[in-house]
Amino acid sequence: MARQGLRPRERLDRLLVARGLAPSRERAQALIMAGAVELLHVATLIHDDVVDQAPLRRGRPSANARWGDDASVLVGDHLYSKSFAMLVRDNDRGIMETLARATVSMTEAEVFQLERKRSGFTTEADYLRIITQKTASFISACCRIGGLLGGIPLEQVEALTRYGLDIGVAFQISDDSLDFVANQERLGKAIGSDLREGKLTLPLIAMLERCPHGDAESVRALLGRRQLAAPQVEQIRRLVLEHEGVEYAHERASSYAQAAKADLEAFPPSEEREILALIADFVVNRDR
Repeated sequence: MARQGLRPRERLDRLLVARGLAPSRERAQALIMAGAVELLHVATLIHDDVVDQAPLRRGRPSANARWGDDASVLVGDHLYSKSFAMLVRDNDRGIMETLARATVSMTEAEVFQLERKRSGFTTEADYLRIITQKTASFISACCRIGGLLGGIPLEQVEALTRYGLDIGVAFQISDDSLDFVANQERLGKAIGSDLREGKLTLPLIAMLERCPHGDAESVRALLGRRQLAAPQVEQIRRLVLEHEGVEYAHERASSYAQAAKADLEAFPPSEEREILALIADFVVNRDR
């Protein structure tokens, strides 16, 4: 009973000691902020699955598929609120501003993406705007928070912020490409799920610009339907591969990964810098 009465920071200190780590305000703050960021991340995934009506998340039934949209929206809202309650309690203005900006950016991008989806027309510039404001802005915020917690010079904080933005764009382009070529069991979601949801991702946008006009019009007509049958999904996927849409997307992702590694030149050579550079390569070449 006594342990249940401990304050969160006291429980965290005990956990650190149990793992052989000396408790400190900096380490405790870093762990608490990691928890707050993860709660926010899970909230965005739950809400995304509701909007997309996604049946799977990481190979398992999504929250909305298992418990319904109403429960999922409420739980997502709770996680959002819990995350910002943790931020307020910590009271680090720089971190709060960073995550607040990222959250505003992500929600604005969701609305813009919905608008583009309903119009049936998304350009490459539109697509890059969406993934920059959604995935990339959140990863960028996480990298910036790490720099702020580490107390590094402002120039290096800004470099980490740029690194997160570039790696985030590379990650999302790669993720969208996997929708056309990945092994479904390893990917953890249904292949062609973006197509079924009517999303125009970069491989698809590249194919529409390269294929004959008649094929492009046929694909646009299919994407405007409420549901696509498996043969129709396979037809579109085959056209994307035939016109090298995935290869084009991979080239674009690789260019952002290279930019991310260039951002790291603000730091002296170190094991940590090397790990961050390897992450940039991994997000482009992964298969799930």
